[in-house]
Amino acid sequence: MTPRLLLTLALTGGLFASAIDVRDIPALPPGVSVPTPRPSTPGPAPAPTPKPPATTPTTATPPSVKPSPSTLPVGPTLGQAHRATLRGPTTLRAGGEAATWTLQLTNTGQTDIKLQHGACDLKFEVLDASGKIVRPAVTNTICTQQIVETQAGPGETTDVLGVRWDGKDENGNVLPAGTYTLRAAFWDRKVSIRPAAVTVRLTQ
Repeated sequence: MTPRLLLTLALTGGLFASAIDVRDIPALPPGVSVPTPRPSTPGPAPAPTPKPPATTPTTATPPSVKPSPSTLPVGPTLGQAHRATLRGPTTLRAGGEAATWTLQLTNTGQTDIKLQHGACDLKFEVLDASGKIVRPAVTNTICTQQIVETQAGPGETTDVLGVRWDGKDENGNVLPAGTYTLRAAFWDRKVSIRPAAVTVRLTQ
């Protein structure tokens, strides 16, 4: 490109640049303003993903052990007002000497209580901590035919009969150490008396 041509182009560009002025830009009509760009409105936030409910670990519950049916004799209860208790030790050594529990009868009424019974008319059974009978009532014992009369006047307390237990089961095996329940029942073929059960701790 020749120097003369370059000079001609430079002069032409300068003339065009000087010819355009800000006042040459047409103004907006009255009442029309340049729109202000609106800020973009964010869309709704996505809903949080629900977390699955926390699960609590479950522990298997062992089945409850139902108490064994009682082996004690059942009969009409003594109708006169009374209180019956079973007196004896609360601790017994397994394999040691047998201990005695005595049925004590207290007359809380206004008339005499008279009982005619045999020597074996007081039976007992032993339950372990789960309620299982480990020593049932013995019914095939040989007793004397002698009839015993027990009497208690109003307000009096008297011993009726006693039972003995050596800490063994029905087969003569020594029971393990633990807590046992001794239940007893008096039955003379006419009336029955049920004292409250007692707790016995068996030790080695």
